[in-house]
Amino acid sequence: MTQPATEMRRLVGKFALLFAFIYVLVLMAGVFRAVRGPELPALGWVLFLLPGAAFVPAVMDAVRLHRTSDPERMTALWRRCALYSVIGVVLVVSTVASISKMGAS
Repeated sequence: MTQPATEMRRLVGKFALLFAFIYVLVLMAGVFRAVRGPELPALGWVLFLLPGAAFVPAVMDAVRLHRTSDPERMTALWRRCALYSVIGVVLVVSTVASISKMGAS
């Protein structure tokens, strides 16, 4: 039988995977926009890749979180996973906002 605390910690990992998938969709949309629409400056490409630096450790920790059952390790992993996920979401939102302003000018 699983404990509710364990399931809640693993839920953080599931959200990290969901947010990383959303980032991949945003990244693909940016690539399609760059191919079909106006040219994107080099700074825009750097901004597109910046959230990946936060989502890669979040996804790695999410996978480790689902594979372990050690409570001490889970405590460290879910906090780190949540932190990197929040940082990644903030970076994605700010990237999309700044890219849209670049394209509007």
